[in-house]
Amino acid sequence: MHQTQQGGKAMKLSKVIAASSLALASAGSFAVSLGAIDLSSGSGFFGNTPIAGAFVDTLTFTVTTLATFNGSITSAVNGTQDVDFTSIVLTPGSLAFTSVLGDPVEVWAAPAVGFSLSPGVYTLTLTGTNSASMGSYAGNLALTPGSPTLVPEPESYAMMLAGLGLVTLLTRRRRG
Repeated sequence: MHQTQQGGKAMKLSKVIAASSLALASAGSFAVSLGAIDLSSGSGFFGNTPIAGAFVDTLTFTVTTLATFNGSITSAVNGTQDVDFTSIVLTPGSLAFTSVLGDPVEVWAAPAVGFSLSPGVYTLTLTGTNSASMGSYAGNLALTPGSPTLVPEPESYAMMLAGLGLVTLLTRRRRG
């Protein structure tokens, strides 16, 4: 009987440990859906004050025709408040925003030329941590009908002209 009691206590202890581990693992970050944002007028504004600690916030929107997407998110700080993003990603496609300004006020943005999006439903996922005094963030998203217009960099023009000059030189050498 003594062995049975010890076996039962060990079984109960292992269940308690497993339950505690699950609870601690799920407390690591808290996912919140901010709902859908209507971009049918061309743009939309959103904001949130995430929980203290790790967070994952999501926001969805629908694209009805081929469009260029652009957007930026800025954290608001006051005193000891501090929102630190680790990533901001648009899916499907895993299109990543980049940090353009670091602490204390973070600014994350899509590339200047934007992302070309086909019709469909998209999710913006904001991942980061918030201070115990809980800072906030806000963002603006925009859709413009059509594909992004790519503007070549000056270096591209220089390489194109150098290549054209080289082809001209080689053509003249073969003729002469």
